[in-house]
Amino acid sequence: MRLVNRWRVSAYIGVSAGLLLGSAANAACPTWAGVPVLQPIIPCDSLGTNQNAFNNLAWQQFITLNWAADPSLPGQPNTGVPASAFGVAGTTSPVVWESYKESFEVFRPNGAPPLPWANKQDIPLAMRPLMKSKTLKATSALGVKGLYQTSKFGDSPVPALKDIAEAGTHGAWLTAQPKMNNYVTLFEKRLNQDEYNYINQNQLYIANKQPAFATTQGLNLPDGSATFSTYGTVGAIEIKAAWIELDDPTLWPMFKTSQAWVSYPITGGGSTTPKQVTVGLVALHIIRKTPNAQQFMWSTFEHVYNAPSKTELSAPPLPWYTYFNLNCDPATDYYKCVQNKMPVVGTDPYNAPVQVVRTTPISNTTANNIAALNTNTWATIKAANPSSVFLNYQLVNVLWPNNNTPIYPGATAPLPDGNAQPPVAQQPVANTVLETYHQDINCLSCHTGATIAGKNATLVSDYSFLFSEAGNPLIQLKKSKLMRVKVPPAH
Repeated sequence: MRLVNRWRVSAYIGVSAGLLLGSAANAACPTWAGVPVLQPIIPCDSLGTNQNAFNNLAWQQFITLNWAADPSLPGQPNTGVPASAFGVAGTTSPVVWESYKESFEVFRPNGAPPLPWANKQDIPLAMRPLMKSKTLKATSALGVKGLYQTSKFGDSPVPALKDIAEAGTHGAWLTAQPKMNNYVTLFEKRLNQDEYNYINQNQLYIANKQPAFATTQGLNLPDGSATFSTYGTVGAIEIKAAWIELDDPTLWPMFKTSQAWVSYPITGGGSTTPKQVTVGLVALHIIRKTPNAQQFMWSTFEHVYNAPSKTELSAPPLPWYTYFNLNCDPATDYYKCVQNKMPVVGTDPYNAPVQVVRTTPISNTTANNIAALNTNTWATIKAANPSSVFLNYQLVNVLWPNNNTPIYPGATAPLPDGNAQPPVAQQPVANTVLETYHQDINCLSCHTGATIAGKNATLVSDYSFLFSEAGNPLIQLKKSKLMRVKVPPAH
């Protein structure tokens, strides 16, 4: 694969969605000075290969991907929305990344083709058996947002649900404090159109097509360079988001909110009947492949009210936290107020809150001054909208490859980590909500082992675990004829 390490710039006109988030038809990149601006533009790459350059790009991506989505162009921002409307409190309209495809819409049962990019989102297959009716009311102009948990972790004819739990925990979940009525945190995974096009055009949604492709061509996700222009000009983006149900309307102005149908696990087995509620965003992973980041850039954001850091425990700066009880009593708390205690499936109750603490404070070093960048970016947002909900979100850290290493055909796990910065021993990159119980590692500690579908697969899938969700078309012999098993239809 040709590695392109250069800054591609052209004039930003701002009249075409293709200029904002890229398209296969227009390879132009918007001009960008290297610091976050309140415009829905996504630069082609970092303006330099250092920590501060990637930190700035991370915030710019966050702004663009949280811009109001164009309801008629999934994956693109609504260019008619002014900066003064960025993060308007109380709105539940989808933002750009919420108009990306969810992983279950791409990797479907029996290796069925992905649903068309422009399709409105349908009810998640995993939620259908829980419903009292065959349909759920749309939560937005883009269709149905469904968030769910389950107390059953195993093989199923519908997409596996165990990946809704926190990664690397054998199914452990995260329960909020009484401030949030002890609700379980709910997750969703999405991918952008560049990655969707790559998977769809190469039929990588079929598991048994992945080995030959990974061996002969190399399963390399697009990075937005000319080499991958067939798929788009942004590069592959994957999103993982965490939500909490918000019963209290007085809290809505503090969160990016959405309407969603939610279902929760029941202790002892089963899940609750889906209900439509308001949910608030508590954490967001944005990973993106660019020419300067063949090992991807891994940026992670959190709501400032999630949890205090260990250095703040003596004098917590906020009056309450979603995942930390300032008045936790060991005599009555299920986990005795033990910090970051990981629950065990089948043993611990779902309504027992976890006392979460950030083990690595937000960096304020000269080489990685995220604290100052957060402050400066909040000032930029506040100048346009003093009550923006995004004033309550902070960049936690960014992981990037200092030794940008392309992946060649036939590569097997583990993949190189590209001398990822910052080093894990110096500054782990972890999110208190998405990696509550593994805050001493970083993203590539796990993702270097990502392989294609198959229990014993060793060929790599370019740091993405999504490819393991691919299935194969099923066939059965009936009256000496091969009959293809039907795939659940798209509604």
